Amino acid sequence: MEHALHLLILLLATRLLGELFERLRQPASIGEIGAGVLLALLATAPITAPVIGELPHSPFLEVAAEFGIFFLVLFAGLEIRPREMIDHSQRTFWVATGGVLVPLGSGFALAWLFLPETPLKLPQALLVGVGLSISALPVSVKVLRELDLLHTPVGNTIVSAAVFDDVIGLFLLAVVLSLIETGASLDAIQAFALLGKIALFFVLTVVLGWYGMPRVMKAAAAFRVPSPVFSALLVIALGFAFLAELLGMDFILGPFMAGLFFDPKTLGRDAYESVKGTIQTTTDGLLGPLFFASIGARVDLSAVSTVPVFLGALLAAAFLGKLLGAGVPARLSGLTTRQSTAVGVGLSGRGAVELIIASIALEAGLFDHPDPVVANLFSALVITAVVTTIVMPVGLRLILDRAPNVGGVAR
Repeated sequence: MEHALHLLILLLATRLLGELFERLRQPASIGEIGAGVLLALLATAPITAPVIGELPHSPFLEVAAEFGIFFLVLFAGLEIRPREMIDHSQRTFWVATGGVLVPLGSGFALAWLFLPETPLKLPQALLVGVGLSISALPVSVKVLRELDLLHTPVGNTIVSAAVFDDVIGLFLLAVVLSLIETGASLDAIQAFALLGKIALFFVLTVVLGWYGMPRVMKAAAAFRVPSPVFSALLVIALGFAFLAELLGMDFILGPFMAGLFFDPKTLGRDAYESVKGTIQTTTDGLLGPLFFASIGARVDLSAVSTVPVFLGALLAAAFLGKLLGAGVPARLSGLTTRQSTAVGVGLSGRGAVELIIASIALEAGLFDHPDPVVANLFSALVITAVVTTIVMPVGLRLILDRAPNVGGVAR
């Protein structure tokens, strides 16, 4: 009964605030995050209903958010065409590299300046850099779809770079965890082993997706049970997700790769559009809003009053790091100044990926220290994730309003 009430409250709040922001000519995802923030604030109010007070910490919300991430990324793969990623691969490489290295370096330097001298200073500073280096693939895709930018040079660059950023970020997270556990960095053998696992994942998913998925889908289409192709796609996406986790990466890469190779040529346009429509309806109508609400519900404002200078510097590094690190290579690769600015802004949202990284570090005991900066480091990272996720679509909207054709034409 409690879970039903939580779902009722979340769905009403996200739909209503999403509609409000749509009417204000802003993406609905901002309103959905705002709904989560509002519920989190109500949960901490002196007088509140018990069901509201328990909602931000509900295990149901965490599970719903994970399903939301899964379907958002699966739909992202369906929307992105492999040929588009290949066409923009050279630009993507430099944008992704700059978009990781500049925020990583600035975040590390900033944390090193503010953090006290402790045995865990190095992994703490590196964690901040990693948290600023990643980009939120599910958030980027949702916003680009809402702004009709997904199949433009800007949209393809943002999505492809976000995939690379998350892969690099997860590799760096493994380095941080090694520092926490052993006090030493990864040696060359361990580093090559991690890189080998990443390469193995992409080789396997590309081969299975390219050659195996058409055969599986044709076989599934012959089944007499309802929606066999939809079920087959979910099975493959879950299998790829399991493979990603088995090889030490985040599960979100699995559904993205599965969606990428779900080809309308195999099944016919009508069958493909039917499955795609089912996933879009499920994502936009239920799971997507729950995911964005979960981001807002995790907001913790303790760092605002305790370490405001550090928090302000962290937010500045988060935005400027992506704007310069990704925007400058995009400009040098041939995009216009406005397009390059849109790429930098579009990669600035962190969303759930930064929350996942911060949560892993929290469980590993990285923030257990009385120093105010260390004690509030988790709060500062959560606020950074929420603020960047909210500001990113607003910034893109402002750029587009000033120059409607900034996205360019699809190629």
